[in-house]
Amino acid sequence: MRILIPGLIALLVGIAFCFAGYRFFRILVAIWGFITGFLLTEQALSFSPGSHALTSLAVLIAAIIVGLILAALAYYLYVAAVVILAASVGFWVGTGIMTALGFAAHSTIAVIVGVILAVILAILTLTLNLTKILIIISTALGGAGVLVGGILLLIGKISLDAISAGVVGAIIQRSLLWSLVWLVLAVLGIITQISSTQKYAANYPRSQF
Repeated sequence: MRILIPGLIALLVGIAFCFAGYRFFRILVAIWGFITGFLLTEQALSFSPGSHALTSLAVLIAAIIVGLILAALAYYLYVAAVVILAASVGFWVGTGIMTALGFAAHSTIAVIVGVILAVILAILTLTLNLTKILIIISTALGGAGVLVGGILLLIGKISLDAISAGVVGAIIQRSLLWSLVWLVLAVLGIITQISSTQKYAANYPRSQF
């Protein structure tokens, strides 16, 4: 049950984000905001790679509170939604790349690279006139990562600890094959979203952007 519920949630959220992330952006990004806040808080408060922060009730409560705050910000503020999504995907991709190069997911260099990519992706999303396509790319990449992570979690190939360290990093660390599956799903998600939203615009007031 400890693995089944998170695995099924990851599957559903991953599918929704990967293939319909832009169309249902406002609702899905609130869910993403909660998951991101929860996992990043859990990771930040893990004092050693071998420990699981969720054994502490205080850390569990803190992770839930941060997750709810980010979810609320993502739902009500367009800029916050875009920043949370882009930054979280950038961070997970950055730490995933460093993991593929042989660095530990919790290492200083992996975190630094993750933060740098998070900032770059967030800035590009907000400053360039490419908001829609970058949202589609971010949701497809992130959704595909969560989807594959959910599958690996359900079949017992990765643990919840690995997921909290970064979905993409956990996939890359697992095998090259699953990394390719992630990339293929992401490309399919991008193609699907572009073709299905050609005449669709996200319902956000421009004053919030």
